[in-house]
Amino acid sequence: MIGIGLLGLIAGLALSGLFSGSETGFYRLPRLRLVLDAAQGDPVAKGLLWFSNHPSFFVATVLTGNNLANYLISISTVMLVYEIWGAANEWLATTASVLITPLVFVYGELLPKTIFLHRPDPLLRPISPVFFALGVLFVPFTFPLWLLGRVLAGLGSEPELKLQASLARRELMWILGEAKAAGVLRPLQHRLAERIFELARIPVSQIAEPLEQVSSCAPPWSLQALLEKARQTTTPELLVLSPQGELVGYIRVADLLLQGIQICNQPRPLASIPGTHSVLEALVRIFHSEEPLAKVVDDRGHTLGIIRRRKLYELVLGALPPQLDLASH
Repeated sequence: MIGIGLLGLIAGLALSGLFSGSETGFYRLPRLRLVLDAAQGDPVAKGLLWFSNHPSFFVATVLTGNNLANYLISISTVMLVYEIWGAANEWLATTASVLITPLVFVYGELLPKTIFLHRPDPLLRPISPVFFALGVLFVPFTFPLWLLGRVLAGLGSEPELKLQASLARRELMWILGEAKAAGVLRPLQHRLAERIFELARIPVSQIAEPLEQVSSCAPPWSLQALLEKARQTTTPELLVLSPQGELVGYIRVADLLLQGIQICNQPRPLASIPGTHSVLEALVRIFHSEEPLAKVVDDRGHTLGIIRRRKLYELVLGALPPQLDLASH
């Protein structure tokens, strides 16, 4: 019986190390490499890629496996104490369980995570068949957890989609870092790529200028009045408001000067960009519109503010404003 208890303890530590280490290795493994290996017919890469595309199943399998390993360690410790002591002693069994906890933490959690952190691919491949087999065996337990995740996603939290987006972003940042280290990307190019990824997480409504802070004019729109307004505000574009105060378009003073127009009766239309779009999406849309301005609207079509192509370029190339705290996104 002592041998059985000792064997169970070793098996529990091995399982704990397997699941804890594979969890760290999974998030460290470049997904691009999995895609390429899977395309070449690698069965291990195909299995890992499936888990990468269904991270909720992977997380559920790891949680179930860790709980099983911890239970096996606990029951084996109690069996060893009872066999060595020769009688049931609950106090001694509890003490032994407490004393073995640091051993489990170091050799079943910390050490495997550290090893898999530095060498994810060489270590994940040999243990993947065991992990896949246990994943199938744990389906009766992991399926309810997966189903719970789907229910939460239906309520709007969408944990799996967020996790997939996090994995994709981490992978792209890893690729950029490797390219910089290899000399493919210059430091400025690497910084620009990082800035683009940061801006992709910020809604454009956060950088829109409120209408009351943007220079505007109302009929009559004479060239002299527009020039005077542009000089006062040092702005080459002026918003045009209807007599009712509604935004109807904008005027570029330079166009009037070049065309010799004294009275402007036809303002240029403004492109509309939903406020939920990211700064990066807004930059792409305003670039293709070939207009210097665009209005940001809510889901009801109400204007939230104005964005300028020049300001978007500055956000990409220059420093971010203090109010755009990326850590909060």
